[in-house]
Amino acid sequence: MKKILLTALSSIVLCLSFAACSGDDDSTPAVTPTPLNSEKLIGKWYHEKELALDANGKVVSVDSLNLSYFVNLGPNGSFISIDSISCPSSIIDFKADGTWENTHYEYRQGKCEPEIGNGKWSVNGNTLTVENNDVEEGEEEIETVAITKLSDDTFEIEIPLSKGFAGDYKPNVVKLRNVYKKL
Repeated sequence: MKKILLTALSSIVLCLSFAACSGDDDSTPAVTPTPLNSEKLIGKWYHEKELALDANGKVVSVDSLNLSYFVNLGPNGSFISIDSISCPSSIIDFKADGTWENTHYEYRQGKCEPEIGNGKWSVNGNTLTVENNDVEEGEEEIETVAITKLSDDTFEIEIPLSKGFAGDYKPNVVKLRNVYKKL
């Protein structure tokens, strides 16, 4: 759950750091994104997919985030089969009182187990600030990210791929775009 939330928030920060210009003319002002209506963020969103992007923003791979694969090996390490398990998608609930709650599912010991996270949130312009209360470790984390898209039914953020997770993706992946749909 922490990985997904941090990834989403980091993606938003990355998006704010880029400004689009028209052509090579230095006299053309940078395009400034229109501030978002933070009320659109209020409600429950499910994590639909994660897009792994290369340096040019092209999609390298798509992960639906709710299907896990397990390789079954025999006693001597020989291949037996591959099983696929589908757990529910993560759901984040942004509440009107400025709090949030996230339910993320992990497959453990033959079943999908929920992990719950919570904290506070606020939006200023296109910047989302999320305070994460990590009750398991007793820590509190604050992340600020850029929202790349927020409509009545879609919420997207992009984050740079951290070195800690780089091994989980193809070598040319540099950032992740997390796509959420409104419930």
